[in-house]
Amino acid sequence: MKNLFSKIALLSAVVFTMTSCDKDDQLISNEELPTVSKTFVNEYFGSAKIISTVKDKEGMSSYEYEVKLDNGVDIKFDNAGLWQDVEMRNDTQALPNTAFILPTIVDYVTTNYASAGINGIDRELNGFDVELTNDVDLVFDKEGSFIRIDR
Repeated sequence: MKNLFSKIALLSAVVFTMTSCDKDDQLISNEELPTVSKTFVNEYFGSAKIISTVKDKEGMSSYEYEVKLDNGVDIKFDNAGLWQDVEMRNDTQALPNTAFILPTIVDYVTTNYASAGINGIDRELNGFDVELTNDVDLVFDKEGSFIRIDR
């Protein structure tokens, strides 16, 4: 009986934690995006329209912004409004604009994977993770130098 009570209590705690996390996501107006984020969207994806903007609580005091564009691009911004992740919702499509990506990364992909495009890029702590339309993931350092294929 004691074991059953422990399992029920644990299950209740897990369910409570999972449902309370959902409340941290807020649909917000485009005007509530940080200025840096709005500038990024306008500069690199200006012809696309924002179809949704979500403010997601990360940790105790910071937020992440998730923006979906009508051209199939999803962008995540950090609390300061800097892009962290830009990707196409369709894994086989290339990003319509890569001008925000370090030129050394774009040049490496163009030279070594001419038949593939950049499907997405994540800004990581030590560099960048780049996903190609041929399902290859590449890792680059902060300066844009190729490190390895990520398997």
